[in-house]
Amino acid sequence: MKKKQKCFLVCNAHLDPVWLWPWEDGMVEAISTFRVAADFCDAHPQFVFNHNEALLYEWVERNDPELFRRIRKLVRKGRWHIAGGSYVQPDLIAASGESIIRQYLVAKSYFQEKFGIEPTTAYNFDSFGHPRA
Repeated sequence: MKKKQKCFLVCNAHLDPVWLWPWEDGMVEAISTFRVAADFCDAHPQFVFNHNEALLYEWVERNDPELFRRIRKLVRKGRWHIAGGSYVQPDLIAASGESIIRQYLVAKSYFQEKFGIEPTTAYNFDSFGHPRA
């Protein structure tokens, strides 16, 4: 008998909250994206969402507290993963090593305080390369 293989699709929303549009537009997109992801989690028991960027969680926390509470519950249930772990997706080409580290330290503190977790997987979309720093 042939063993069944599993295939996992990793769901993540890549948002550039302050790139080529006003930050307010980025905030609205982030809140909308998080709301849709939470709705998918509720509607589909096998669906798990992943996202990073502490800034976006702060926007949700300040502007849609009910959604923030839903996300916290989903994180506790293992249905929403906080991966990446940066404050905002940094531009790695022009940044110093110190500024990159601070991106993660500030976010790490936020995620620990608000969710009681520490991201274990780091990633950086749109890095436009990987500098030595």
